[in-house]
Amino acid sequence: MCLLSTRVANADTIRWVTESWQNYTNKDGSGLYNDIVKAVFAEHQVDIIYMPWKRALLEVKNGTADMSGATTAVDGYLTPRDAILAAPISILFNKKNMTYTGLSSLQNYVAVWASPYEDELVLTADRAYIKGFSVLDRETSYKLLVSGRADYFVDTKALHQAWLESLGQDAKAAEYQLVDINHLNLFMIFSDNARGQKLKDIFDQGMTRLIEKDQLRPIYEKYHFLEQMPITLRQ
Repeated sequence: MCLLSTRVANADTIRWVTESWQNYTNKDGSGLYNDIVKAVFAEHQVDIIYMPWKRALLEVKNGTADMSGATTAVDGYLTPRDAILAAPISILFNKKNMTYTGLSSLQNYVAVWASPYEDELVLTADRAYIKGFSVLDRETSYKLLVSGRADYFVDTKALHQAWLESLGQDAKAAEYQLVDINHLNLFMIFSDNARGQKLKDIFDQGMTRLIEKDQLRPIYEKYHFLEQMPITLRQ
């Protein structure tokens, strides 16, 4: 577990739990979600605690943490007025091992995905076509893809892009193809109690303030996520 605090005197401490995702919740305090949360709760103290995703969801549901996200798993939580991200779901595959001609062609290949995100990534509409298995984490998924033990990897487009960028000028990066197959509207979530309701209201007010002052769009641009900025936040 890793904890990072943003401290402001005489402010309530907000306990935000999340997994660390590249360019969203980096452990150095940067990332799209980190920057937005710090801007929204600028007058509060925010303690960011990094932990496995399923545990983070459980802590918010139990009320031992105040907020998490972003996610589509909103049942049992309070959610803000607007989604924070409109994220494409993509498949990444080696062009030498697979040919994509549409969703139905996926039935001929073996998929892999990270089990903590299965309910969000393998949507009901796509389950008839996606045949494969889950593994514990994304790192293992990429290893299986590279080794050829899986034909394609299902995840969000931005995280696939980050992995491809990590290969740098390696010629192997050119061997892979990225195809969007669906999309997600992701929300921050708050505990379903009086405190969570108060924080959710502050979050909504803060997002409105950032939009009106044109301070939200630059955060998405900073991390190259402008295309994933929900339309409702572009006013």
